[in-house]
Amino acid sequence: VAPSARAIAMATARAIAGALSRRPWTTRARRATTTTTTTRARGGGGDARDDAGTSTRDAREEPRERGREDEDADARTDETVAATTRRAHRPGAFGRLPNVSPAEQLIASAVKRAGRVTPTRGLKDAARERNKSAKQLDALTTGVCKPLKEYVKGFPPPERLHPFERALLELTLSDKKYRTTLAAVDSMRKGMLGIGKGYASQVTKTTALKEAEEMREKGFAEMEAYYRKYARCVDDLKSIAKLLRKLPVAELETPTVALVGAPNVGKSSLVRVLSSGLPEVCNYPFTTKGIKMGHFFVDDERHVVTDTPGLINRSEADRNKIEMLTIATLEHLPTCVIFVTDLTGLSGTSIDDQLQLREELYKQFAERRPWIDVFSKSALVPVLGGETDPDTQELWSEEDVKEAERAMAQIPNATATSADEGRGIDELKERIMKLLHEHKRTLPKSDDDYSPDYSGTEALPAYIPML
Repeated sequence: VAPSARAIAMATARAIAGALSRRPWTTRARRATTTTTTTRARGGGGDARDDAGTSTRDAREEPRERGREDEDADARTDETVAATTRRAHRPGAFGRLPNVSPAEQLIASAVKRAGRVTPTRGLKDAARERNKSAKQLDALTTGVCKPLKEYVKGFPPPERLHPFERALLELTLSDKKYRTTLAAVDSMRKGMLGIGKGYASQVTKTTALKEAEEMREKGFAEMEAYYRKYARCVDDLKSIAKLLRKLPVAELETPTVALVGAPNVGKSSLVRVLSSGLPEVCNYPFTTKGIKMGHFFVDDERHVVTDTPGLINRSEADRNKIEMLTIATLEHLPTCVIFVTDLTGLSGTSIDDQLQLREELYKQFAERRPWIDVFSKSALVPVLGGETDPDTQELWSEEDVKEAERAMAQIPNATATSADEGRGIDELKERIMKLLHEHKRTLPKSDDDYSPDYSGTEALPAYIPML
């Protein structure tokens, strides 16, 4: 006899109730509650009062613990943000720039790859053509937009650069050109994305094979025309990357000695005699004169010695780009300064102008940068013990001698050197070694914060093509 509906319902309800009663998590919770209740009952009223007091104290302590946990969490978050910011300002960003393909090569490669895309198997006639056309349009869109997106992402915003690299960017290219080129490439990417997705969507709505094919061809033609209209910004970005990669990388953890002074005072000659090997020449795009950079070792540790572009005694507002490179080096790199003064009168800059320049830089940087003064070409200066031939001796008037003596009185701790004859070089090296040992203690660690304050943002200017 078939069971009645009522009997079936009652049996189902009993089965569900039994299953719920056998849930392991419910059983464990019930056992824990029963055990706690029994223990408190056996302990008597005193235990109950103790439990009540403990619960009250726990209730008071819980907000405090939560407060401390929140503070610890906030501190960890702040440390994470600070570490991320520090990493963003590490030097060497220009060496990590992406390789940008030539504009024409990029579009030709994308069109070629898109043309090889085949339709999904099993489709026929119009459905097959719709599928093929939509996939090829998507492939062309991806083939162009994905590299452009990676290019833009790979070029850091100027405010995330190390201050020295940002100064080099401004001297080499300018923030304006850098930003506008990146904005133009990103704008073109968005335009290509819109065109490609739009035509791919229209293809799926076609009903005839020929209509889908024509829509695909029209989409390809419009995307290629749009790309080539703005392709110049891609080539500009490639030129920018090539330009910036040539810039020297700031070695923030390597003790560095920078020779500073007026033009033609003998800085490059001192770099040569202080270096262990042949100094390399670092070329900057904004000057035809290379900057010599050498190295030497102290206790098997590498140190860098470099000359800097000569400075003219004038206000900072009147300095040219090559002079501003020297100021950027002193301002943003942890260097030891060796200021070189030429007392021969042969450099083209008067002694008074050199002394005024030194005074200006000393006030600006001496408190932040270790400083050594040097008199160069001492073999040609009688008051520095130089032995000159009779013809050269006649060039020194009484006023010239007094002017040189005034400079010596104004800078009493200067070391007299002569690179060609090797005079005073050992004494200078000894002073440099001692200074570097002290200076090393103040060098930043690899994760120190190099962040400048660039809180203000300017409106993005219009795109300016490279000349």
